[in-house]
Amino acid sequence: MHFWAWLALAGIFVVLEILTMSLIFASFALAALIGALAAALWSHSVVQWLGFAVAAILTLAILRPFAKKYLFNKSTDSKTGFAALVGTLGVTISEISPSGGQIRFHGETWSARTESGIIPASSKVLIDDIDGAVAIVSPTNSIPN
Repeated sequence: MHFWAWLALAGIFVVLEILTMSLIFASFALAALIGALAAALWSHSVVQWLGFAVAAILTLAILRPFAKKYLFNKSTDSKTGFAALVGTLGVTISEISPSGGQIRFHGETWSARTESGIIPASSKVLIDDIDGAVAIVSPTNSIPN
């Protein structure tokens, strides 16, 4: 096969990899580049195909698991959205009762309610849960601001 044909094949594999994101076609693209290198150095077709096959097997067996581990790592430790707000501290702007009130945290004012009696204004509170757009809070044992 000609040098340019190997490069064209590598380009096709890159496009397929972009479409699938499976890291299989990326391995084939790297192997096609080895085939292109072999075509540039040796004209014998067997050497080219042997280089392609060995490179494909090695990249699939070694590089793909390594890359998958770090590229597609889904961390369960990071919380997003409302789950990231639970456990943070806020300060009451008004008195918080089971029927409502307001708190401030992260520079924002939120509606809040409590399930543990009445919390006076300017008290530190812990956000226990988020119910729609209302923070469910409980008093902390620290000294109010």
